[in-house]
Amino acid sequence: MESTDTAVRERVHERHRRRRTLLVSLVAVAAVAAVALVGAGLVRPNKSEAGEAPSRLPAGTASDTAGVASGSGEVRIDLYFDYLCPSCRTTEQALAAQLDALRASGKVTLVHHPVTFLDSYSTPAGYSTRAASAAACAADQGKFEQYSAVLFDKQPPERGPGLSEAQLIAAGRDAGITDDSFANCLRERTYAPWATYVSDTAVARGIAATPTVTVNGRRVDVTGSDPGASLARAVSEAGR
Repeated sequence: MESTDTAVRERVHERHRRRRTLLVSLVAVAAVAAVALVGAGLVRPNKSEAGEAPSRLPAGTASDTAGVASGSGEVRIDLYFDYLCPSCRTTEQALAAQLDALRASGKVTLVHHPVTFLDSYSTPAGYSTRAASAAACAADQGKFEQYSAVLFDKQPPERGPGLSEAQLIAAGRDAGITDDSFANCLRERTYAPWATYVSDTAVARGIAATPTVTVNGRRVDVTGSDPGASLARAVSEAGR
């Protein structure tokens, strides 16, 4: 978890540097450095504007356009994750059965936010964006969650090249995607701008670590021995 949180802090710094003057950037870096002394995972970046959503959005985007939604219940669960994040893989696999049960109950709307905080943790940089863009292509095929599960099953190590284009296409077959338009979408990186927008929106909302899970906007601790039970309890309390 620590290495991932460190990478996220670096990613947050990078985004702020693109949007602020040198003076403001130095203040932001100093503030984050001070917080980092307290311990990993406690960074709370200043909120910034995410900008306009791109004109091309994957199928099934949520009403705020910054995630892929499923279900139609009154309680909203948001999952922020990076396909290169080892803790995200663990959380996704630990919560899968509980999320399926909650959706089947009709109580929740689940929104996945594939962020790209760890782009600099692949060599060459950019795997998180490539994977998130590919997942958006899978959403057009109605297979976002199936494809996400395959990507986590095949998760490459940090600092490596990530899955190749051919491997990302093959992952689509493993997820049950047969339409050739998926491969074309992936090769053209159609949804790379959307992946960037999802990440910028996450930063604007104060998300500074992956994985992050919220229920109706309130963060849920899913690091304990039974994350599924923690999530179910949070949903039950939100639905009262």
